[in-house]
Amino acid sequence: MLLECSNLSKSYGNVKALQNVSFSLADGLSLILGPNGSGKTTFLKILSKIIEPDDGSIVLRGRNYKEYPPHKIGFSFEKTVMLPRVKVRDYLEAVAEYRGLDNVDEVVDMFGLREYQGARFKELSQGYKRRFLVAAAFVGKPDVVFLDEPFSNLDVISKVELSRTFQEMKGEVSIVIVSHIISGLRNLDSLVLLHNGRVVVNRVGDRAKTVGGFRAVFQDGSVVEDDVGELMKRIREGKELARIEPITPEDVIYETLRGKERRLQ
Repeated sequence: MLLECSNLSKSYGNVKALQNVSFSLADGLSLILGPNGSGKTTFLKILSKIIEPDDGSIVLRGRNYKEYPPHKIGFSFEKTVMLPRVKVRDYLEAVAEYRGLDNVDEVVDMFGLREYQGARFKELSQGYKRRFLVAAAFVGKPDVVFLDEPFSNLDVISKVELSRTFQEMKGEVSIVIVSHIISGLRNLDSLVLLHNGRVVVNRVGDRAKTVGGFRAVFQDGSVVEDDVGELMKRIREGKELARIEPITPEDVIYETLRGKERRLQ
């Protein structure tokens, strides 16, 4: 098992960000999904040792997360923050030196940064700032990468390309995506749904692979499509889930837009 979280709790004053949260993640591609305020970012801040939990534990590959070698974990957070004059290539090479393995050329190509590697951070568009910071998490081939809202500020084509990159890389490094959207992800190895600081659903293995974009069908015949909030509301109300079917509308949009681009070339 990649990660096991047990009875994790964290409060900010009277606000309970995480309430006895327990879930498991397998190796491969995992998604921690939930609306804003569900506790996703608090979990990442604990895991990255920015803050301390009030209670509970996180075990990463059989070890307390605090004891896991820091150079073996990659993080990319939602805010696109970096010194404005830092050059893309220089920063990636510095990360590779820290982690002890140089795969910068591979990462540059995987994330479409070849023509931007000489650019300074301030010169990048918001979308390429996101690509750069996500790419940096993979430099040096860490054991696992945690990505906070990696699809933020990306257009539809970039989102689908990034999703496909994650699918290609998950055999080499375990990837955990923390997001409020699915954005075309499929063949997941683990899924966690968080709401108001609590785990609503945790699926691992084959039970997680049915989720992409989704259509949730309940035993009473009612259907919820791509609405995480409504899905979690019905589960909390005790409605029994019959199945989740994959829907990937981004793929259709991607192929349409890409086709137009090819015709214009």
